[in-house]
Amino acid sequence: MADSGLESYVLRPLRSRQFLIALAILIAVSMSIAYVASMPRGYERFMSLSTLGREMMASNYYPSTSPDVALGDDMRWYLQVYNRMGSAEYIAVRVKLLNADMPIPDDNMHTPSPVEHLYEVRQVVAHDSTITIPLEWSIASIARERGDDGRMYVVVKEVLINGERVSTDVRSIDGKNFRLVMELWRYNPESRAFEFSWLDSMNERRSVWNQIWFNVK
Repeated sequence: MADSGLESYVLRPLRSRQFLIALAILIAVSMSIAYVASMPRGYERFMSLSTLGREMMASNYYPSTSPDVALGDDMRWYLQVYNRMGSAEYIAVRVKLLNADMPIPDDNMHTPSPVEHLYEVRQVVAHDSTITIPLEWSIASIARERGDDGRMYVVVKEVLINGERVSTDVRSIDGKNFRLVMELWRYNPESRAFEFSWLDSMNERRSVWNQIWFNVK
């Protein structure tokens, strides 16, 4: 009889309603933690574009310490594209020559510069990988002319990019800067066209571009 009384004393709190509720909550919390831990980690969908200098670093873009570029100076840059979109991507990098007043890409509207590109390279980038694209360029031909405002202008007439001679007609006030704009475009299989922007993992629109300034001596 003593053992029966002891067993009743021990089991009574275990059979209480409060204990059963607490036990159910503990089991539910444990199962939730196990479920979350078993889920695969999500990742942010994005692509990046970097423009590197002669030694594949973010420096030494110019022949000297100043951003002055003379006719025929050999510029050796490298474009790096990193893909973390979840699958292989077919991309295009478009290079554009602008002066200080031409419109650049709009980061708010995610629209590209309306200026026609001088050069384009297309390549497939595997998921979670980086490709490096050499960009060797030089100014092949320039002209100097006086504008209607009486000021002198420098006009870039031809650019040599990766062995391709491209005609252009971009002018800037003598002594003011030019710039190369590099835009990253993504091929959309649904529209069957390259597009300047895309949706990330948060369903927000993104776009990527770089620019590097220089003077023409």
